[in-house]
Amino acid sequence: MARRSDREGMILLNVLLVVAMASVTVLIMVAGQDLEIQRSTRLRDVAQAGAYARAGELSAITSLRRDGIVAAGTDNLTEPWAALSQTSVAVPSGRFALAIEDEQARFNLNAMVGGEAGPIDLFQRIGAAAGVAPESLIRIATVVRVAGPLSDDRLLLAAGITPDELARLSPFVVILPSAARLNLNTVGESLLALVLNDPESARALIARRAQVGYLTQADLAAAGAPPAATGFTSDHFRTTTSVTVGAVDQVVTSRLTRTRGAGRVDVVVTGRQSGV
Repeated sequence: MARRSDREGMILLNVLLVVAMASVTVLIMVAGQDLEIQRSTRLRDVAQAGAYARAGELSAITSLRRDGIVAAGTDNLTEPWAALSQTSVAVPSGRFALAIEDEQARFNLNAMVGGEAGPIDLFQRIGAAAGVAPESLIRIATVVRVAGPLSDDRLLLAAGITPDELARLSPFVVILPSAARLNLNTVGESLLALVLNDPESARALIARRAQVGYLTQADLAAAGAPPAATGFTSDHFRTTTSVTVGAVDQVVTSRLTRTRGAGRVDVVVTGRQSGV
């Protein structure tokens, strides 16, 4: 009887081992399927987020191209391209937000390439208002004069300008092709006050712009001679698309350049960065 009990015990043990191995196999298969499902879901969400980001960029390109055809004489904040900015809204499986910025609403460092006194003096006032040391401002102007036009800030960093100093300047300055002028129809009041070197005149012009939507040469007459290296149109813009789909967060920043000529207007992407 003891031998029979031992055999039955071994059989039961073998059955339990088989069941345990089968259970583990099933768990491994299920876990593998779960991981594959999660991977497939993430890939789907990444692709969908990318599609939303491209759609935001494309809407800006289309609007800017049309604006260049129907309203070539002005670029101001009442136009359809400026109204594209969209605060966060719900989209299928997530949220979407779009911001568009006129890069010519800031002072172009490459305006100093020619060495004219006007742009250099304006840059000195901007730097002082931003709290950047005079010696650093002189170094920046020198780098632009000697090595410009610049395409990015790498030479400035190599010359000893710190990231903190560039961050202080960033609300007021930008690096664009040297022909890009400051757009008086989109510039902020604080920078316009530095451009005119007259806060009262800047305040009056901003009020006038808010009333009618844009400025003209006649509006500047009361403030004296039109500031150097300024205008009323722009061809350099930046879009920032923020998308959340499922567990995927994606931010795409695109730099757009508009070109005109021979009855044709084109808008091209000159730079694009993606991040989370």
